[in-house]
Amino acid sequence: MIRFNIQPESSSVNWTGKKVLGLHTGTIFLQSGFLDFDQDQLIGGELTMDMTRITVTDMKEQKLHYEFLHHLQSADFFAVDQYKTAKLTITKCVKTGDRHTVYGDLAIKGITNPISFNTSIEILTDFLHAMGELKVDLTVYGIKYGSGKFLSNLGNKLIYDEFVIQFKLIGQK
Repeated sequence: MIRFNIQPESSSVNWTGKKVLGLHTGTIFLQSGFLDFDQDQLIGGELTMDMTRITVTDMKEQKLHYEFLHHLQSADFFAVDQYKTAKLTITKCVKTGDRHTVYGDLAIKGITNPISFNTSIEILTDFLHAMGELKVDLTVYGIKYGSGKFLSNLGNKLIYDEFVIQFKLIGQK
């Protein structure tokens, strides 16, 4: 087995949340992680994100930026005072050509659900480069704020249940 330890300072995790009249973007700090391989086949791993360091990157007006960030950190969304981290645990991977379909469990707000996504992984002797995108339904993690599944007559205040996480991981043996 070969383990690549993810380098948080060289890696990035970006998020995008959409609503009827637009979208918001930001980052989540990758606290730690590793990916395990048997030859060139991903067999497991774990990524821990520090939710207390979630950021908003699309709002320039300071007051609105602060209010929105505080709202993301509140119980309406990620409750970061109580749930400081989110964790992705990789349980299986199916490789088809250069693409990997990754299966695992994603824990947000103390709630764990299965997830799958595609990623590209490149191994260069002692280094690893991986990129991919996850679509996450926030409602399965108890995040119902602005959801049309649970609230009616939201009009242009509707927030789409899925948000997207894009990642770039750099790892070293």
